[in-house]
Amino acid sequence: MHDNQFRGYTAIDFLKDENFLRWQLLNSEEDILFWKDVIDRHPDIAPIIEEAISLYKSSVRFNNFNMTPAEISESRDQLRYIIGQKKKKRVRYVALRAIAVAACILVVISPFLWKKSEDVQQKDIEAYAQALPEVDFNAKDTRLVLGDERIVALSNKESSIQYDEDSIMADDNVIFENSTPSYNQLITPYGKRSTITFSDGTKAWVNAGTKLIYPNQFSKETREIYVNGEIYIEVSEDKNRPFIVKTKRMDITVLGTKFNVSAYEADNANSVALLSGSVHIAADIHQKDVILKPDQLYSNIDGKPSIKKADASMYALWIQGLYHYESEALGNIIKRLERYYGAKISCDNQVATLICSGKLDLKDNLDILLTDLTRALPINYRKNTEDHYIIY
Repeated sequence: MHDNQFRGYTAIDFLKDENFLRWQLLNSEEDILFWKDVIDRHPDIAPIIEEAISLYKSSVRFNNFNMTPAEISESRDQLRYIIGQKKKKRVRYVALRAIAVAACILVVISPFLWKKSEDVQQKDIEAYAQALPEVDFNAKDTRLVLGDERIVALSNKESSIQYDEDSIMADDNVIFENSTPSYNQLITPYGKRSTITFSDGTKAWVNAGTKLIYPNQFSKETREIYVNGEIYIEVSEDKNRPFIVKTKRMDITVLGTKFNVSAYEADNANSVALLSGSVHIAADIHQKDVILKPDQLYSNIDGKPSIKKADASMYALWIQGLYHYESEALGNIIKRLERYYGAKISCDNQVATLICSGKLDLKDNLDILLTDLTRALPINYRKNTEDHYIIY
């Protein structure tokens, strides 16, 4: 190892360095002496190394699944074998491989069976999305599913994911991205929200009960994502690469714009509200693409498309914790509240058909919000259990 190679390193560079990772993982006498010598020779990089150590301790998480004594012993033997082989060949240790063999990786692995990254390359994003297993939106955590089968569980009520050139910051987790092209998934369960900033600068706010699928690397020709649920998105302009939001019923193509998409596959109504720019909407029910202008609302209810003038900003208020509705059936409002709060709200058909207009403050707890509804509508509610309400 040559300590001159560390000149100019940032903390993130150290976290990607095999020698540094091996030092932090194994803490062998040889590594301790080497890094002491590095710091003695180059005291100017000591603060950067300290920062990298702090990031390693706070951001690198290990699996907490149980292993039998026999499995632990076998993993240790395999780890020692790999390290021994590397020593014999007098090459740098492959620390990440050793970590993987020991069942200690950067993020928690789920038992779900996700498609291998090599399978992804043979499918477009829509075909890939349709081939995935059903998602449980009642799960406790938001999940970031990487193409190499790693899964990061995010426990915050509102999670933030940001892509850089070769790494991801997911809440407090630093994740190094696989360089192999693949599709990633952001699964936001009921009762949670998240934001994601792609490497091109495009930012999306992801509502509860939404699955977002996207490539870990946009191609040179286009930028495509797939949505089952609701997002508000501000697209970074790129005249050479259109941005395409695909859903089960429509494709929305833009260059740079701001709009809200509600496209839950379980709903009979989908919509696009355009705040700025322009979008092209293609769907099987159209003979030609629909071109939307600012402050227009496109909706498709039971296969019947329509366009009307609207204050599009009202349809993106949910990212501020507000919910605006106008001449909307109470049953649809309840469905949105169920997703947003992660609760079960039951009502009979007669109550569900009540037409309502107004605005709700989603920052209030559900009991306060339902109480406000009972003051504005001829309804009552009762709470059966902690997360089950009945409106009558």
